[in-house]
Amino acid sequence: MADTNAHVNPPGAEWQPVYIKKGRGAGFWIAVGIASFFFLCTLFLFILFIGSLLLGRAFLGVTPEGKKQIFETIVEGKGEDKIAIVPIKGILTNESGDGLFIEKHSIVEAVKQDLEQATQDSHVKAVILEVNSPGGGITASDVIYNRIMKFKADTQKKVVVYMGDIAASGGYYISAAADAIVAHPTTITGSIGVIMPLINVAELINRYGIKDNSIASGAMKEIGSPFKQMTPEEANILKDIIHELYMQFVTVVSTGRSMDVETVKKLADGRIYTGKQAVEKGLVDRLGYLEDAIHVTRKLSGLSEATVVRYEKPSGLAGMFGLLSRRLFQNTTINLDILQFYEQDSIKPMYLWTGHTINK
Repeated sequence: MADTNAHVNPPGAEWQPVYIKKGRGAGFWIAVGIASFFFLCTLFLFILFIGSLLLGRAFLGVTPEGKKQIFETIVEGKGEDKIAIVPIKGILTNESGDGLFIEKHSIVEAVKQDLEQATQDSHVKAVILEVNSPGGGITASDVIYNRIMKFKADTQKKVVVYMGDIAASGGYYISAAADAIVAHPTTITGSIGVIMPLINVAELINRYGIKDNSIASGAMKEIGSPFKQMTPEEANILKDIIHELYMQFVTVVSTGRSMDVETVKKLADGRIYTGKQAVEKGLVDRLGYLEDAIHVTRKLSGLSEATVVRYEKPSGLAGMFGLLSRRLFQNTTINLDILQFYEQDSIKPMYLWTGHTINK
């Protein structure tokens, strides 16, 4: 059989072999395409990373001191006088979170910066705290409460709370610092009290022959341990701590709402209330929407008109793009921040309504 790839030499010429190059197969080009795709993806992510490091401060508004610049989004109104809306959303905690390439400040730090901004801006005549929180850490709740009280004392500016979906436990604790409270008709609030989650698995580990060989320096050093049965003495110690923290909560409510301590105690058995029930109990001044909270704030501050602005701080590149898009297409839409998740992996008292779930 003749070879179709054989080389035909011209007549009289010396015969020389010829090697014919075959075309590259489809598999080769598919591999090249896949490799190119992953290379471009890697290059894109690298550029994003470098850009966030080099330009993050400029785009995200980070000051030389490391604080995030606060941007103002106009909600409604006009005039030089301003009412600032400060969002307080999610679990109240001192712990910061991680954003895309950029660390997110804790809620405590965020509220501090917002109130500092409102203090320094002479055009801000009042503040609306937009609370949407089931509470959280006792210390975080108390720090925010005292920040609000200090802001009022130092500036003589009015503070109004507008409750969203939920303002329970620590969320109500910080609300008690306001001059007036407006709750959305569907708000869940109350839950005045303290909780210390304690899980005991002593019987379970004994059933499977597991022994706890922890060595403690004192009889009460292992108080609250999930691996040993709690003694009556240990329970009494923890109850005394819970009662002290409970009375601190009751005192804050009594002072903020001008109510007798015994009256507050009757309401402070940990139960939650609807907005309507809270108004009837004296825990909230009125039901309403954001525009009603703005109206109340104007009235308390003696303002005939004012520009209502919302304080916003972007977190990471996603936050930056979201903020930029809102500033380009600004309207009166109320934008919810991503709720910050609080890790409940430690044994400690909390002003927290545990019936509310925070999604990561």
